[in-house]
Amino acid sequence: MALLAGALTASSAMAISDPLLVARVEAALLADPGEAAFAPLDAAVRADDMPDADKRDLLADLARLRARYGYHAEAAEALTLQADVIARLEGPASPDLAPVLAAASRAWLLGADPGRALQAAERALGLDLSYYGCASDLVALAYERVAVTNRVLGRTSEAERAERFAADAEARCDALTLPATRGVAVTQEFATAREESFARVKVFYGTDRLRTGSRRPNDFYGGDRGPVEYGVAEVTVPRVHKPGEVEAPSLLKLEWAENPERHFVITRIEVMAGETMFADIRSTLAERGSDEAFVFVHGYNVTFAEALKRTAQIAYDVNFEGAPILYSWPSRGSTFAYVRDEAVVRLSGRHLVRFLDDVVARTGARRINIIAHSMGNRAVIDALELISVRRAASGRTGPLFEQAIFAAPDEDAALFAAMLQTVRPVARRVTLYGSQNDVALKASETLHGDRRRAGQGGDGILVADGVDSIDMSDLGADVLGHSYFAGTASALTDMSWLFFRNAPPHQRCGMNGRERPEGMFWRFDPVSCDGPVLLSALTMLRRGGAAALQRLENLLADARNGGRTDEAAEWEKIRTAAASVIGAP
Repeated sequence: MALLAGALTASSAMAISDPLLVARVEAALLADPGEAAFAPLDAAVRADDMPDADKRDLLADLARLRARYGYHAEAAEALTLQADVIARLEGPASPDLAPVLAAASRAWLLGADPGRALQAAERALGLDLSYYGCASDLVALAYERVAVTNRVLGRTSEAERAERFAADAEARCDALTLPATRGVAVTQEFATAREESFARVKVFYGTDRLRTGSRRPNDFYGGDRGPVEYGVAEVTVPRVHKPGEVEAPSLLKLEWAENPERHFVITRIEVMAGETMFADIRSTLAERGSDEAFVFVHGYNVTFAEALKRTAQIAYDVNFEGAPILYSWPSRGSTFAYVRDEAVVRLSGRHLVRFLDDVVARTGARRINIIAHSMGNRAVIDALELISVRRAASGRTGPLFEQAIFAAPDEDAALFAAMLQTVRPVARRVTLYGSQNDVALKASETLHGDRRRAGQGGDGILVADGVDSIDMSDLGADVLGHSYFAGTASALTDMSWLFFRNAPPHQRCGMNGRERPEGMFWRFDPVSCDGPVLLSALTMLRRGGAAALQRLENLLADARNGGRTDEAAEWEKIRTAAASVIGAP
């Protein structure tokens, strides 16, 4: 026995390269399960020259063997050290930490140290909440561990609270906006701005971004992961706004600060409990006489403030009378953080499943549209695939959403096409917008080993059964040609048409069909459509139906009778466009 122990402790360097170290320790334990048998492993994991990757694995084996032979406190210590190593290797928010901490919690309980057991259980709970979302069964189990350790410590009220959250997913999800955070609001007003010079757009939101602690609305949420929170924001839109743009201060115009008369400005953000926000959505829809909502999920290199403003711009430009809702995942909002954004967006897809479930079940909206842009498509396609699979398994059929719009999706084209086949039944209509002039997606294609992205257009645009693929290559609102979906009146008009009538491509303005062996796609010609005029016509029709034609006739006659020639010409264009939409003469 002594000879064996001596051989195993000869040097830590040998231990690193010795694949039989654990096996030798197990053999020693069979012969004599005393402290001496553990000595080689204890020495190896504490060696300064032991690489962390090896140390992590050896600590797992040490904890397993310690627990097997009843050394529970020592097993807990090994698991705690393993968690420290994982945190160094993968970061303090690594999802791999949670199961190690959960095991450490159990070991500390068995080792008669419930205080340390509670610390480990609470850390594991926080990680599981961040990674899986509040509705997960894994989170329920994490609350059960917290409840057990609180019981052992005699903390009755804390144990009962944890037990309640373990049993009730809705209660624990609502509790993520804790009493200390509910009602938290940041505001900014501009006393010198004329109220008539801008409009106010109410945007509801869900986000798994972590709050920064800043009182400035533009900086309220950052780019780190946090618990899912709900809230409402107000964004002003200047009356001089041009459809498709999100006006911001420009140094070229010698503008140094935001002004609601000229720019999009966030004037209020309020954090709410889940039920409070959904009740607000229900009352808002009732006030507006609408049963419609849209959920927008932004792309890479977008801050929370930018995402809010884009959501408000879409709602304002398409004259959306329902509830505009943003889901904002923790993009860093930096051109140089592409790989980092890739690493976090898919987790948000898991959180998005619960959020969309809530939008369907708790808002009262009967027509719900989904708009995803760029990298945000990854979160959306993941969420919709999970929802589709779950519905199919339970025998539920028929669409859950009205429109699912995938704009410039930054995802592998082959993978996206395969996932679309699962997702297709969950929406009444699925639309894919792509462009061959999308510089951002071309860069992504290169970064991913020349694998074509799903949002790249041209003659090679992705074509899939039951999906309307629209090539928007003739548009390009920004320097990357990447935000065309909401950056021009023409594209916004096409989106508005989808919301208004669920019209297939051949019934919408500017769509020219193209055949491919695997199916048809459509090329959008913006020249054949007067975007602002058609957008105005659709707005009138959405609000007044066929009766809007008579109102337009009255407005036209009034302008002519008053000698307002230019105004009459504009009303004539809008009246003609409205008539073409509903097939009137």
